[in-house]
Parts: sequence; structure tokens; C-alpha cells
Amino acid sequence: MQIIIHRGTHQIGGCITEIATASSRIFIDMGDNLPGLEAPLTEAQKQALVESLCNHNKRTHEAVIYTHGHFDHVGMLEYVPASMDQYMSQGTQDMLLLKEEVLQKGLELGGRNADENCFRIQRIRDCKTWQRPPHRHKPQPWQIGDIKITPFFVSHSIFDAHMLLVEAEGKKILHTGDYRGHGYISKGLFPTLQHYIKQVDVLITEGTMLNREQEASPEWVISQRMEAMMKKFKYVVILASATDIERLMTIENAARKANRLFVTCSLLLDKTLKYFTSFDGGQSQKLFNSERHKLSPTKPKMKLLKDMQDKGFAMVVGAGHSERVEKIMQNLDNEKTLLIYSAWDGYYQLPEQIETNPGYSQMRSLFKNVVDIHTSGHADRKTIEKVIRTVHPREAIIGIHKEANASLGSLNLPEELKDKIVPDRLQLDYITTK
Repeated sequence: MQIIIHRGTHQIGGCITEIATASSRIFIDMGDNLPGLEAPLTEAQKQALVESLCNHNKRTHEAVIYTHGHFDHVGMLEYVPASMDQYMSQGTQDMLLLKEEVLQKGLELGGRNADENCFRIQRIRDCKTWQRPPHRHKPQPWQIGDIKITPFFVSHSIFDAHMLLVEAEGKKILHTGDYRGHGYISKGLFPTLQHYIKQVDVLITEGTMLNREQEASPEWVISQRMEAMMKKFKYVVILASATDIERLMTIENAARKANRLFVTCSLLLDKTLKYFTSFDGGQSQKLFNSERHKLSPTKPKMKLLKDMQDKGFAMVVGAGHSERVEKIMQNLDNEKTLLIYSAWDGYYQLPEQIETNPGYSQMRSLFKNVVDIHTSGHADRKTIEKVIRTVHPREAIIGIHKEANASLGSLNLPEELKDKIVPDRLQLDYITTK
């Protein structure tokens, strides 16, 4: 067996892990670099990188498996050879298609060339999918040659993220993908590890938060803070991700308790909320049954606008909606209006991010009153420690999706486990990190 960490031990995002036997191999994630955190790659460089990975170390049975739909995990999927199967959860595929099809419509309406986006949409549609099982049911594994893969649902800042249990040649490898322990649906994390996954030989865990000592705030605390702001300000705009199901429900819960209309003003937000509600089917115990008012960006209904002005509102927007928000705010009392910024602060603080994604700082500039209310989509230090102790790896522990100066060795772990951390203290002949 071989485990090769091609990218991820010294950067957040852009992770690529290869696991191979004599006849089979899988790649876990094929992500692009995050802007501002690593050097951006040109299209030609991305193509060359993926081709070099896929053409080297060939096996009879091969596949790429995606843990979730964030760009830094799926960003290079269209460069994977068509001859290699690609897998993702049904929810991940649905989310990606919703997002790309909305983008496609925008490109077409703007008279821009949409051929590249059409190609990406087709590659997403070509991916094979697995279904998340009903609540409290064990997921079904499948085989890539002699490698068995079992996906386990986890809480993250995007819908339908999974960790992967990989079994081959008598070894158990747990690849966590991105996960956290402080979301609404995180309560299943440790029961899953204890009852279904149990002890593993190798743990590959994300470490995004390793350099932050502070514990992450639970989503219910975020909801309480938002509710307090919604009671203080009559007109509240919330900048948040359209694909973060738990954050959207945090916002809706706060709006309901503050007696504010829950409003969306974008096609993508409306589509994702409809999807989340229809997908539920009892899997999440009806946590995500959304009730909202849709404000058309092109032809807003006068009655809804009047209700919003009279009753107050909580309106979820994306980073690209500055012009729409500015028009709505023209008829509102600026002193009663607030922006809740509920996203990563790097989007408006890092120069590279501002250059790549100017919408975040543009949105903030529209408001006199701004407050940051956010919690990470990633596991904090205590959660990572508990995961390591729970699966108690027999041979090796590998940290990925982390800063170059961050180490799992800084965690509060017994020496027995610290001695298994790669590459800090131990190298195994079948593990390579790059």
C-alpha cells in the first residue's frame, strides 16, 4: 500500500491525497488553491498538474472521490481524464449543479462565452454519486478494485460533506475531509467514530484551526447573537454563503424569534433553500424546513417591499449583491440598518482576497453599522484532539489542510499518539508527504 499526500500538509485548501495498492488507487479531492493563501495556478498549470498525477503510478482500477463541494476540494475536477471515474455525494453534485447553472444563466444573460462553464457542468453531471442514508442508518460501502470506501456524513460549512473510511490490504485509513464539532448536526460525529469507524491504522485529519487556541462558537450561539442584533436593528442584511445549510437555518431561526421577515434576494439562495427543504425527508429531523419570502432582483413586489419596511426584515445576500442591496437601502433609515457579516474575515482583510473577491469589502462599505457574527466550518483544537483519541490510530497520524507552521504535535495528546504524527516524529515506508 501507498499513501501519498501530494498537497495539503503545508497549505489550507488545494488538498490532494492518493491511496494505492498493487492494482487499485484513489485520489481524495482534487482541489484548487485558495486565493491569497497559495500561489494561483494558470489553467495550463492546473491541467499539467492533474495530468501528471493521473498519468504517473497508474493502476487497473482508479477513481477520484470528493469529500465535499468547496472549490479548494473540487476546483480541478474538469481536468481529470474522462477515463477515470469521479465520485461525490448526491447532495454535493446537486449543490454544484445549482451553483454552476445559476452562473451559466448569468453568463448567457450577460452575453459572455459560457462554453467552459458548460464543460464543467457536464463533468459534474458525469460524476458517480452515493446517497446519504436515512438518519441513524449505516452508510453502504463500495469498491474501487480492492479498495473499499465508506462515506460518513459530517457537519461542515457546506451541505452534505463527508469523511471517508478507506480499507485495503488489511489497513483502515480515515480521511476526515473538512469537519467540525460545533454545528447543529455535529452531535453524530463521535457516535459515528465510536460505533462504526472505531480504531484505525492511519488518520488523515484536517487542521485548519490548529494555530487558534480559542474554541469555536456553536451555531446556536451564533443564532442568539444574530437574534439580539435583529431586535436592536429593524433592517438587517446578512452576508452569508448560499450553500451553508446550517448557517442559513441559524439566520432563519434568529429572524423568527426576532419577529423579522426572512427574505432572500438571489436566485441561488432561493434555489438552495428550496433544495434543502425538499431534501430533508426526515434525514435531519426537519431541522431545515425553511420558510422565507423571495424578493425578485428584477421585479420586486411592492407589497413585500412595504411589509419589509413596516415590519423589519432579515435578508440574506451574497457577495455579488451590492447593487441590489444599495437600491433597497435607499428607502430605509440608515440608523436602523445593519450588516451582519457572517463569513471568513479574510475576504475583506487580505489584499489578495479583496482583489479576487471584491464583493465582500464592497458590501461592507455600503453600511454605517456592521458587525461580524461568524463561526468556523472547521474543527477547533479540542475537537481534533478528541477525534485523534477516539480513533486512536495504530500507526500514523497525518495533518493536512493546515498552515505550514501548524503542527498536530502542539495538541494535548499522550506521547504514545504524538509519536505517530507524520512527518513530525515518524516516517513509514508506505507514507509519503510532499
